[in-house]
Amino acid sequence: MARRKKVSIDNLFVFGLMGLVVFLFLLNRVISWLTSLPTIAWFVIIGFIITAILAKRHINHLRKLKEAEQRRLRLERKRNLDDLKKMLPSTFEHYTCDLFRQFGYDAHVTPVSGDSGKDIMIYKQNMFAIAECKRYDKTKVTRPDIQKFHSALIDCKADKGYFVTTGDFTSQAKSYVLDKPIEMINGAKLVHLIVEVTKDEQANKQLDAMLTQFNG
Repeated sequence: MARRKKVSIDNLFVFGLMGLVVFLFLLNRVISWLTSLPTIAWFVIIGFIITAILAKRHINHLRKLKEAEQRRLRLERKRNLDDLKKMLPSTFEHYTCDLFRQFGYDAHVTPVSGDSGKDIMIYKQNMFAIAECKRYDKTKVTRPDIQKFHSALIDCKADKGYFVTTGDFTSQAKSYVLDKPIEMINGAKLVHLIVEVTKDEQANKQLDAMLTQFNG
């Protein structure tokens, strides 16, 4: 059994060595061919490469614009608070994730099980934040809920946290976050953000700036 394993390893070594030799041979032929090309051919090749890169960037830009418009329409169709309260909890998480993406964040919903108080991971440049989503009707988010979320924020070393709910927060919960990097978004704020971010004429929307204006 040990001898058969040794033979197998030896075969892999031989095949690997042969593959390396073939690769180096082909690489040498390609380099020789490239160095033999006239100057005009180099200009054509470089021009083709630049054109291909620009075309790919343009296609990606158009794709992102299309995705943003589709996302805007999805958000717009369900921006009524009553509709939001009727969503399944998982659907509400994905809807809220779309909202952050529409604000220009790189946002991802975490797996359903074991999210440990963070439903959405949010990135933008050097900033990392998390969000917790609660699709409530009349239930209010309590101080223990916020404390658990604050612990999750510390555990994953997030710069900021967003607690999003279709309901509201208790006065004790509001007092608890006064000195903490947590933004509370209740049903009224949520609808306000959705309405603003789905306006066609508005561009470069800033989530935190809108929240500040709403609070003011």
